[in-house]
Amino acid sequence: MFKKQHYLFLILPIMMIGFTFDAHAYPNFIGHGYNACITCHYNPFGNGPINDYGRAVSATAIGSRGWYDDNKPEDLISQESGFFFKESKNKNFRPSAAYRGLFLQRNFREKAETSEYIHMQADVNLVTKFGDRDQFISSFSFGYAPIPRSLQNTPAADTIDTFRSREHYIGIRPVQSFGIYAGLMDKPFGIRVSEHVAYSRTTPQLTMDDQAHGVLLHYNTPMFEAGANVFVGNMAQEADLRMKGTAATFEVTMFERNRFGLSYLSQSNTLLNVGAMAMHIRAGLDHGNSLLFEVGKVNKKAKLIESVKDEMYGMFQNHIRAKRGFYILNSIEYYKNASDKSYRVRFGPSLQYFPMTRVELRIDLNNTRNFNQQISTKDRWDLMGQIHLWL
Repeated sequence: MFKKQHYLFLILPIMMIGFTFDAHAYPNFIGHGYNACITCHYNPFGNGPINDYGRAVSATAIGSRGWYDDNKPEDLISQESGFFFKESKNKNFRPSAAYRGLFLQRNFREKAETSEYIHMQADVNLVTKFGDRDQFISSFSFGYAPIPRSLQNTPAADTIDTFRSREHYIGIRPVQSFGIYAGLMDKPFGIRVSEHVAYSRTTPQLTMDDQAHGVLLHYNTPMFEAGANVFVGNMAQEADLRMKGTAATFEVTMFERNRFGLSYLSQSNTLLNVGAMAMHIRAGLDHGNSLLFEVGKVNKKAKLIESVKDEMYGMFQNHIRAKRGFYILNSIEYYKNASDKSYRVRFGPSLQYFPMTRVELRIDLNNTRNFNQQISTKDRWDLMGQIHLWL
Protein backbone atom coordinates (compact mmCIF):
# COMPACT_ATOMS: atom_id res chain seq x y z
CA MET A 1 0.00 0.00 0.00
CA PHE A 2 2.37 2.75 1.18
CA LYS A 3 5.70 2.61 -0.67
CA LYS A 4 8.96 3.98 0.72
CA GLN A 5 10.31 5.11 -2.64
CA HIS A 6 7.63 7.77 -2.90
CA TYR A 7 9.16 9.65 0.03
CA LEU A 8 12.91 9.10 -0.18
CA PHE A 9 13.34 12.58 -1.63
CA LEU A 10 12.07 14.02 1.67
CA ILE A 11 14.57 12.37 3.99
CA LEU A 12 17.78 14.28 3.23
CA PRO A 13 16.49 17.85 3.60
CA ILE A 14 14.70 16.96 6.82
CA MET A 15 17.76 15.25 8.29
CA MET A 16 19.73 18.41 7.56
CA ILE A 17 17.41 20.59 9.65
CA GLY A 18 17.40 18.36 12.72
CA PHE A 19 14.57 17.06 14.87
CA THR A 20 12.21 19.63 16.43
CA PHE A 21 8.54 19.81 17.36
CA ASP A 22 5.45 21.56 16.05
CA ALA A 23 2.09 22.37 17.66
CA HIS A 24 -1.48 21.81 16.61
CA ALA A 25 -4.36 24.16 17.39
CA TYR A 26 -7.93 22.96 17.74
CA PRO A 27 -11.33 24.14 16.46
CA ASN A 28 -12.33 24.71 20.10
CA PHE A 29 -10.08 27.76 20.15
CA ILE A 30 -12.78 29.75 18.40
CA GLY A 31 -13.53 30.61 22.03
CA HIS A 32 -10.34 32.70 22.00
CA GLY A 33 -11.60 34.63 18.97
CA TYR A 34 -9.84 32.64 16.23
CA ASN A 35 -12.59 31.79 13.75
CA ALA A 36 -10.32 30.59 10.93
CA CYS A 37 -7.50 28.02 11.16
CA ILE A 38 -5.35 29.96 8.69
CA THR A 39 -4.73 32.62 11.34
CA CYS A 40 -2.32 30.24 13.09
CA HIS A 41 -1.68 27.46 10.55
CA TYR A 42 0.03 27.20 7.18
CA ASN A 43 -2.64 24.71 6.10
CA PRO A 44 -5.80 26.83 5.70
CA PHE A 45 -8.00 24.18 7.36
CA GLY A 46 -5.65 23.41 10.25
CA ASN A 47 -3.46 20.44 11.17
CA GLY A 48 0.29 20.40 10.67
CA PRO A 49 2.79 23.07 11.70
CA ILE A 50 1.72 26.46 12.99
CA ASN A 51 3.12 29.81 11.90
CA ASP A 52 4.98 32.37 14.00
CA TYR A 53 1.78 34.04 15.14
CA GLY A 54 0.32 30.67 16.13
CA ARG A 55 3.39 29.90 18.20
CA ALA A 56 3.05 33.21 20.03
CA VAL A 57 -0.65 32.56 20.71
CA SER A 58 0.16 29.09 22.00
CA ALA A 59 2.71 30.54 24.42
CA THR A 60 0.82 33.60 25.67
CA ALA A 61 -2.89 32.68 25.47
CA ILE A 62 -3.11 28.88 25.53
CA GLY A 63 -0.17 27.70 27.67
CA SER A 64 -0.09 28.15 31.43
CA ARG A 65 2.23 30.64 33.15
CA GLY A 66 2.65 28.27 36.08
CA TRP A 67 6.19 27.23 35.11
CA TYR A 68 7.42 30.77 34.46
CA ASP A 69 8.63 33.43 36.86
CA ASP A 70 5.86 35.89 37.74
CA ASN A 71 8.02 38.79 36.59
CA LYS A 72 8.75 37.32 33.16
CA PRO A 73 7.05 39.50 30.50
CA GLU A 74 4.64 37.98 27.99
CA ASP A 75 6.61 39.30 25.00
CA LEU A 76 9.69 37.36 26.15
CA ILE A 77 7.62 34.18 26.53
CA SER A 78 6.32 34.83 23.01
CA GLN A 79 9.84 35.13 21.60
CA GLU A 80 10.89 31.87 23.28
CA SER A 81 8.07 30.04 21.48
CA GLY A 82 10.19 30.10 18.32
CA PHE A 83 12.63 27.54 16.98
CA PHE A 84 15.07 26.40 19.72
CA PHE A 85 13.42 28.70 22.28
CA LYS A 86 14.23 31.93 20.51
CA GLU A 87 12.81 34.27 17.92
CA SER A 88 13.66 33.12 14.41
CA LYS A 89 16.13 35.27 12.47
CA ASN A 90 15.50 33.45 9.19
CA LYS A 91 12.49 34.58 7.20
CA ASN A 92 12.18 31.70 4.74
CA PHE A 93 12.54 28.40 6.61
CA ARG A 94 10.60 26.94 9.53
CA PRO A 95 11.69 23.42 10.58
CA SER A 96 9.47 21.59 13.06
CA ALA A 97 8.28 18.19 14.30
CA ALA A 98 5.75 16.65 16.66
CA TYR A 99 5.31 13.68 18.95
CA ARG A 100 2.05 12.23 20.28
CA GLY A 101 1.77 9.19 22.51
CA LEU A 102 -1.36 7.55 23.90
CA PHE A 103 -1.88 5.27 26.87
CA LEU A 104 -5.10 3.31 26.27
CA GLN A 105 -6.92 1.20 28.83
CA ARG A 106 -9.93 -0.61 27.35
CA ASN A 107 -12.73 -2.03 29.50
CA PHE A 108 -11.55 0.14 32.39
CA ARG A 109 -11.89 -1.58 35.80
CA GLU A 110 -13.32 -4.75 34.24
CA LYS A 111 -12.03 -8.33 34.12
CA ALA A 112 -11.42 -7.95 30.38
CA GLU A 113 -9.32 -4.82 30.91
CA THR A 114 -6.38 -4.42 28.52
CA SER A 115 -3.68 -1.73 28.40
CA GLU A 116 -1.31 -0.52 25.71
CA TYR A 117 0.82 2.47 24.80
CA ILE A 118 0.58 3.73 21.22
CA HIS A 119 3.07 5.98 19.45
CA MET A 120 0.53 7.87 17.37
CA GLN A 121 2.83 10.39 15.72
CA ALA A 122 6.49 11.31 15.41
CA ASP A 123 6.91 13.71 12.50
CA VAL A 124 9.56 16.07 11.22
CA ASN A 125 8.50 18.94 8.97
CA LEU A 126 10.00 21.74 6.92
CA VAL A 127 8.00 24.78 5.81
CA THR A 128 9.48 27.19 3.27
CA LYS A 129 7.85 30.56 2.60
CA PHE A 130 8.66 33.39 0.23
CA GLY A 131 7.18 36.70 -0.86
CA ASP A 132 6.60 40.00 0.87
CA ARG A 133 3.61 38.50 2.74
CA ASP A 134 4.68 34.83 2.62
CA GLN A 135 2.27 34.12 -0.23
CA PHE A 136 4.39 31.25 -1.61
CA ILE A 137 4.72 28.30 0.75
CA SER A 138 5.58 24.62 0.80
CA SER A 139 5.24 22.10 3.61
CA PHE A 140 6.88 18.66 3.67
CA SER A 141 6.56 16.16 6.50
CA PHE A 142 7.97 12.71 7.15
CA GLY A 143 7.73 10.44 10.16
CA TYR A 144 6.26 7.49 11.99
CA ALA A 145 2.68 6.48 11.21
CA PRO A 146 1.28 3.40 13.01
CA ILE A 147 -0.56 0.73 11.05
CA PRO A 148 -4.32 1.43 11.15
CA ARG A 149 -5.99 -0.73 13.78
CA SER A 150 -8.43 -2.17 11.23
CA LEU A 151 -5.48 -3.62 9.26
CA GLN A 152 -3.37 -4.88 12.14
CA ASN A 153 -2.81 -8.65 12.19
CA THR A 154 -3.92 -8.94 8.56
CA PRO A 155 -1.87 -9.72 5.42
CA ALA A 156 -2.28 -6.08 4.33
CA ALA A 157 -0.28 -4.94 7.37
CA ASP A 158 2.93 -6.31 5.82
CA THR A 159 2.54 -3.98 2.83
CA ILE A 160 2.26 -0.76 4.89
CA ASP A 161 5.28 1.41 5.61
CA THR A 162 5.23 2.78 9.13
CA PHE A 163 7.49 5.69 8.10
CA ARG A 164 5.92 7.94 5.51
CA SER A 165 4.47 11.38 4.86
CA ARG A 166 0.96 12.26 5.96
CA GLU A 167 1.12 15.75 4.48
CA HIS A 168 3.14 17.58 1.84
CA TYR A 169 1.95 20.39 -0.38
CA ILE A 170 2.77 23.66 -2.07
CA GLY A 171 0.56 26.74 -1.99
CA ILE A 172 0.15 30.25 -3.33
CA ARG A 173 -2.13 33.05 -2.16
CA PRO A 174 -2.27 35.60 -5.01
CA VAL A 175 -4.42 37.76 -2.74
CA GLN A 176 -4.85 37.61 1.02
CA SER A 177 -8.34 36.13 0.83
CA PHE A 178 -7.71 33.39 -1.77
CA GLY A 179 -5.25 30.50 -1.97
CA ILE A 180 -4.48 27.49 -4.18
CA TYR A 181 -2.78 24.41 -2.69
CA ALA A 182 -1.64 21.15 -4.29
CA GLY A 183 -0.29 17.99 -2.71
CA LEU A 184 -1.14 15.41 -0.04
CA MET A 185 -3.63 16.93 2.42
CA ASP A 186 -6.65 16.17 4.58
CA LYS A 187 -9.99 16.63 2.84
CA PRO A 188 -12.01 19.67 3.94
CA PHE A 189 -15.17 18.36 5.58
CA GLY A 190 -16.96 19.16 8.83
CA ILE A 191 -15.20 20.14 12.04
CA ARG A 192 -11.66 18.80 12.09
CA VAL A 193 -11.63 17.65 15.71
CA SER A 194 -8.45 16.08 17.06
CA GLU A 195 -10.23 12.88 18.17
CA HIS A 196 -9.60 10.60 15.18
CA VAL A 197 -11.90 7.90 16.58
CA ALA A 198 -14.84 10.33 16.71
CA TYR A 199 -17.82 9.13 14.66
CA SER A 200 -17.67 12.42 12.75
CA ARG A 201 -14.24 11.33 11.49
CA THR A 202 -14.58 7.55 11.14
CA THR A 203 -18.05 7.40 9.55
CA PRO A 204 -17.20 9.45 6.39
CA GLN A 205 -13.70 7.85 6.37
CA LEU A 206 -11.71 11.00 7.19
CA THR A 207 -9.33 9.77 9.86
CA MET A 208 -5.60 10.33 10.35
CA ASP A 209 -4.73 7.95 7.47
CA ASP A 210 -7.20 9.18 4.85
CA GLN A 211 -5.29 12.06 3.22
CA ALA A 212 -5.27 12.30 -0.57
CA HIS A 213 -3.27 14.00 -3.31
CA GLY A 214 -5.24 16.76 -4.94
CA VAL A 215 -5.85 20.48 -5.42
CA LEU A 216 -7.50 22.65 -2.78
CA LEU A 217 -9.03 26.09 -3.31
CA HIS A 218 -9.52 28.24 -0.22
CA TYR A 219 -11.35 31.52 0.22
CA ASN A 220 -11.54 33.38 3.51
CA THR A 221 -12.89 36.70 4.76
CA PRO A 222 -13.98 37.68 8.29
CA MET A 223 -17.58 36.84 7.36
CA PHE A 224 -17.18 33.80 5.09
CA GLU A 225 -14.84 30.86 4.52
CA ALA A 226 -15.03 28.16 1.84
CA GLY A 227 -12.90 25.34 0.49
CA ALA A 228 -13.18 22.99 -2.48
CA ASN A 229 -10.94 19.96 -2.95
CA VAL A 230 -10.55 17.66 -5.98
CA PHE A 231 -8.42 14.61 -5.15
CA VAL A 232 -7.11 11.46 -6.83
CA GLY A 233 -6.27 9.40 -3.74
CA ASN A 234 -3.07 8.79 -1.85
CA MET A 235 -0.56 7.92 -4.58
CA ALA A 236 1.44 5.83 -2.09
CA GLN A 237 -1.45 3.36 -1.88
CA GLU A 238 -2.29 0.55 -4.25
CA ALA A 239 -4.33 1.91 -7.18
CA ASP A 240 -7.53 -0.01 -6.36
CA LEU A 241 -7.60 1.44 -2.81
CA ARG A 242 -7.14 5.12 -3.71
CA MET A 243 -10.19 7.20 -2.85
CA LYS A 244 -10.90 9.70 -5.65
CA GLY A 245 -13.50 12.43 -5.55
CA THR A 246 -14.42 15.88 -4.32
CA ALA A 247 -14.98 17.57 -0.98
CA ALA A 248 -16.25 21.01 -0.12
CA THR A 249 -17.06 23.00 2.99
CA PHE A 250 -18.13 26.52 3.85
CA GLU A 251 -18.79 28.49 7.02
CA VAL A 252 -20.45 31.85 7.57
CA THR A 253 -19.73 34.01 10.62
CA MET A 254 -22.71 34.92 12.76
CA PHE A 255 -22.60 37.24 15.78
CA GLU A 256 -18.82 37.76 15.59
CA ARG A 257 -17.52 34.49 17.11
CA ASN A 258 -20.02 31.92 15.87
CA ARG A 259 -19.82 29.96 12.64
CA PHE A 260 -22.47 27.95 10.84
CA GLY A 261 -21.34 25.61 8.06
CA LEU A 262 -22.22 22.88 5.58
CA SER A 263 -19.96 20.20 4.08
CA TYR A 264 -20.14 17.77 1.17
CA LEU A 265 -18.05 14.72 0.25
CA SER A 266 -18.11 12.25 -2.63
CA GLN A 267 -15.31 9.68 -2.92
CA SER A 268 -14.85 6.20 -4.35
CA ASN A 269 -12.37 3.48 -5.25
CA THR A 270 -12.78 0.15 -7.03
CA LEU A 271 -14.51 -1.33 -3.99
CA LEU A 272 -16.67 1.38 -2.46
CA ASN A 273 -18.64 4.58 -3.09
CA VAL A 274 -18.95 7.00 -0.17
CA GLY A 275 -21.19 10.06 -0.12
CA ALA A 276 -21.57 12.35 2.90
CA MET A 277 -23.20 15.62 3.94
CA ALA A 278 -22.88 17.47 7.24
CA MET A 279 -24.09 20.55 9.08
CA HIS A 280 -21.85 22.05 11.75
CA ILE A 281 -21.72 24.90 14.23
CA ARG A 282 -18.76 26.34 16.13
CA ALA A 283 -19.71 28.81 18.84
CA GLY A 284 -17.14 30.92 20.65
CA LEU A 285 -18.19 31.98 24.14
CA ASP A 286 -16.54 34.41 26.56
CA HIS A 287 -13.20 33.77 28.29
CA GLY A 288 -12.00 31.02 25.92
CA ASN A 289 -15.04 28.73 26.20
CA SER A 290 -16.66 27.15 23.14
CA LEU A 291 -19.29 24.74 21.82
CA LEU A 292 -18.96 22.43 18.80
CA PHE A 293 -21.87 20.67 17.11
CA GLU A 294 -22.01 18.52 13.97
CA VAL A 295 -24.56 16.15 12.42
CA GLY A 296 -24.02 14.20 9.24
CA LYS A 297 -25.41 11.52 6.94
CA VAL A 298 -23.22 9.02 5.07
CA ASN A 299 -24.13 6.56 2.30
CA LYS A 300 -21.78 3.67 1.50
CA LYS A 301 -22.35 1.42 -1.49
CA ALA A 302 -20.18 -1.63 -2.14
CA LYS A 303 -19.35 -2.15 -5.81
CA LEU A 304 -18.57 -5.87 -5.89
CA ILE A 305 -21.67 -6.99 -4.02
CA GLU A 306 -25.21 -5.65 -3.63
CA SER A 307 -24.74 -3.81 -0.36
CA VAL A 308 -25.86 -0.32 0.69
CA LYS A 309 -25.24 1.16 4.13
CA ASP A 310 -26.89 4.36 5.35
CA GLU A 311 -25.30 5.90 8.44
CA MET A 312 -25.92 8.95 10.58
CA TYR A 313 -23.77 10.58 13.24
CA GLY A 314 -23.90 13.45 15.68
CA MET A 315 -21.25 15.15 17.78
CA PHE A 316 -21.49 17.73 20.57
CA GLN A 317 -18.52 18.99 22.54
CA ASN A 318 -18.02 21.84 24.96
CA HIS A 319 -14.64 23.34 25.87
CA ILE A 320 -14.48 25.10 29.24
CA ARG A 321 -11.46 27.23 30.15
CA ALA A 322 -11.11 26.66 33.88
CA LYS A 323 -7.94 28.79 34.02
CA ARG A 324 -5.15 29.70 31.66
CA GLY A 325 -3.69 26.48 30.28
CA PHE A 326 -6.36 24.20 31.77
CA TYR A 327 -9.54 23.12 29.94
CA ILE A 328 -12.44 20.77 30.70
CA LEU A 329 -14.14 19.02 27.77
CA ASN A 330 -17.39 17.09 27.69
CA SER A 331 -18.30 15.12 24.56
CA ILE A 332 -21.45 13.32 23.43
CA GLU A 333 -21.44 11.30 20.19
CA TYR A 334 -24.14 9.40 18.36
CA TYR A 335 -23.89 6.84 15.54
CA LYS A 336 -26.76 5.06 13.78
CA ASN A 337 -26.71 2.32 11.18
CA ALA A 338 -30.05 2.71 9.39
CA SER A 339 -29.63 -0.66 7.67
CA ASP A 340 -30.08 -2.71 10.86
CA LYS A 341 -31.50 0.09 13.07
CA SER A 342 -28.66 -0.28 15.59
CA TYR A 343 -27.06 2.76 17.15
CA ARG A 344 -24.31 3.70 19.60
CA VAL A 345 -23.84 6.51 22.09
CA ARG A 346 -20.44 7.56 23.38
CA PHE A 347 -19.90 10.19 26.05
CA GLY A 348 -17.43 11.27 28.67
CA PRO A 349 -15.30 14.03 30.17
CA SER A 350 -11.74 15.07 29.29
CA LEU A 351 -9.11 17.20 30.98
CA GLN A 352 -6.65 19.12 28.80
CA TYR A 353 -3.62 20.84 30.31
CA PHE A 354 -0.92 22.97 28.69
CA PRO A 355 1.57 23.35 31.58
CA MET A 356 3.79 25.45 29.32
CA THR A 357 4.23 26.12 25.66
CA ARG A 358 5.37 22.99 23.76
CA VAL A 359 3.63 20.57 26.14
CA GLU A 360 0.07 19.24 26.15
CA LEU A 361 -1.31 16.60 28.52
CA ARG A 362 -4.78 15.14 28.21
CA ILE A 363 -6.87 12.46 29.91
CA ASP A 364 -10.21 11.10 28.63
CA LEU A 365 -12.77 8.75 30.14
CA ASN A 366 -15.30 7.49 27.57
CA ASN A 367 -18.39 5.33 27.93
CA THR A 368 -19.68 3.47 24.85
CA ARG A 369 -23.23 2.12 24.89
CA ASN A 370 -24.61 -0.07 22.09
CA PHE A 371 -28.31 -0.39 21.28
CA ASN A 372 -29.34 -3.33 19.11
CA GLN A 373 -32.68 -5.13 18.88
CA GLN A 374 -31.04 -8.54 18.43
CA ILE A 375 -27.99 -8.30 20.69
CA SER A 376 -27.58 -6.97 24.23
CA THR A 377 -24.10 -5.74 25.15
CA LYS A 378 -22.62 -4.28 28.30
CA ASP A 379 -21.42 -0.68 28.47
CA ARG A 380 -17.69 -0.22 27.95
CA TRP A 381 -15.49 2.34 29.66
CA ASP A 382 -12.15 3.33 28.14
CA LEU A 383 -9.46 5.44 29.81
CA MET A 384 -6.96 7.37 27.67
CA GLY A 385 -3.95 9.49 28.58
CA GLN A 386 -2.19 11.51 25.92
CA ILE A 387 1.07 13.44 25.74
CA HIS A 388 1.87 15.91 22.96
CA LEU A 389 5.27 17.60 22.67
CA TRP A 390 6.61 20.23 20.29
CA LEU A 391 9.57 22.63 20.18
